[in-house]
Formats: sequence, structure tokens, C-alpha cells
Amino acid sequence: MNVIFHTTTAIGVAVLLTDTVRLGDKPTLIRVIPTSLYAFSIGIISHGVLDFIPHCYPINSKADVIVGLLMILMAIWLTNRYFRVITGLACFGAIIPDIVDLGPKIIDKQMNLNLSLQENIFPWHWHAYSGSIYNGTCNVSTINHLLLLLTTGIVLWTRRADLKVITKKS
Repeated sequence: MNVIFHTTTAIGVAVLLTDTVRLGDKPTLIRVIPTSLYAFSIGIISHGVLDFIPHCYPINSKADVIVGLLMILMAIWLTNRYFRVITGLACFGAIIPDIVDLGPKIIDKQMNLNLSLQENIFPWHWHAYSGSIYNGTCNVSTINHLLLLLTTGIVLWTRRADLKVITKKS
């Protein structure tokens, strides 16, 4: 899937996992570390799930990377400083598989380096387990993208009390 969809999911993961009643509205770093590590791990897992389900790439790759990174920066900037590590690690976990597996290949191609690069580490980037659709029949992909956006919207709406604390500037 595109970076934008991985980032959208990461934001939902961060809000879903951040229990501001349990952590308080101004938790110490030590208190948010476990949640941050869960967010990072679930970010990686969510990346795998999203890449496994059938999908096309409806967004130009260059625009996707730029907008996705801007979304991450905006999410971190809008997050209350006490919860930034959770949001940051959720986002990092959601994009690290692409950085590790695809980043070197993109750099190699863009710079014409002709390096011999390693095989993909993450199984969902292997052809056998990738849900990428390249034959142009993207109806299922469109439904999957819409369901992802709907699910993230539902998470944000049902956790709106936590979202308000998470995004409140202190």
C-alpha cells in the first residue's frame, strides 16, 4: 500500500493504544515507553497486513512519499509532547518495512548505482505474499482502501476523548 495509507493506519494505532486515563494527561517518558513499543510493533504488523491484502497504488509514488512524510511530521507536531514518542514510533513502525526493503532499491534506481542488493527481509514484500495488483483490476483495492479509512475514522471517533488529550498542546 501507499505510505499515506500506512501512515493513516499508524495514527489510528497510536490513538487506539494511548489510554490517557491510565497514563494521565502528562505522563512521564517511562510511563509511555511500553505503549510506544507496542505502537511500534503494531505499526510493523499493520504494515504487513495492509501489504498482504489485495491492493493497487492509486497515488503517484513521489507524491505519496512526500504527502506521507508530511502527514507523519504533522501528526507528531500536533501531538502533545507527552505522547509524541507513541505517535512517532507508531508511524516509524508503519513505514520501516518499506525503508528497509524498498529504500535501497529506490535509491539505487534513482542514482543509477547498479548495486547488488539483498532480497526483501519482510515476507509481505516477497512476491508470494504481496497483495499488490498489477493487472489494473482495482475494484477490490478501492474497497479495501475505503474500509481502511472508515476503520481509522471509527477508531478516532470512538477514542475522541483520548484524541483530544493526545492533541492538546501543553
